[in-house]
Amino acid sequence: MEILQVLLKLILAIALGGLIGLEREASQKPAGFRTNILVCIAATMMMSLATLLVEDKGGNPDTLVRMAAGVITGIGFLGAGTIFQSRGMIAGLTTASTLWVVAGLGLVIGAGYYVPALIFTALIITTLLAFGRIENAYLHKSQFHYHLKVKARPYILSSLRKLALHHGVRLERLTMKQEGSSYLLAFSFSASEDKEQEFNQGLLELADIEELKID
Repeated sequence: MEILQVLLKLILAIALGGLIGLEREASQKPAGFRTNILVCIAATMMMSLATLLVEDKGGNPDTLVRMAAGVITGIGFLGAGTIFQSRGMIAGLTTASTLWVVAGLGLVIGAGYYVPALIFTALIITTLLAFGRIENAYLHKSQFHYHLKVKARPYILSSLRKLALHHGVRLERLTMKQEGSSYLLAFSFSASEDKEQEFNQGLLELADIEELKID
C-alpha cells in the first residue's frame, strides 16, 4: 500500500509539474517541460521518503521539516544557475522563481496534501499565464521587426534560436531566403526596451552579420 501511495504521488507530481513545464516550454524558457517535472518529482520523492522514515522507522518528526528545508535550499542553487547577468541587466528571475515554487509543490504532494497541491498548481499557472498577458499589455512592451543579411552558414538558424531562448524572446514570422552567398532573415518579437537591447547586443556578437535593420 505504501509503495502504491508513493507511486500515485509521483504520478501526480509528473502531471502537475508537467502542466507548469508546458507553460514554461511554450514561453521558450530555459527551464521547460522536463526540468519542471524532474524538480517536482524529486521534491515529492524526498518528502515521501521522509514521511516513510517517520511512520515506518520511528524517525523524529523533525525529519520532515529538515527534509523540506534541505530541498528548498538545494533548489536555490539550481535556480541561481538560471539567473544570468548581461551588461548590467539581470534576467531569468521568473524561471528561478518557478523552479523554487515547483519544488514547493512537490513537497506539498509528497506530504499528502493533494487538494492544496491542485489549488497551488492552479495559482501558479494563473500567475504565469494571466499575469503574463497583463504584463505584456501594460508594462511598456513593443513590437520589433528585424531584417538581417548574414553569410550563408548552416548553423545560423540554430544560433539565432539559442540566442532568443537565452534572452526569453519568442521569435514570430521567421523567414529566410538565400541571396547569392548570403541569407536574408526576417522576424518579429514583442519585448520591453531593455530586453530588446539585450537581444540586440547578443545578436551583434554573432559572427557573419553583414547588415542589420530594425523597424
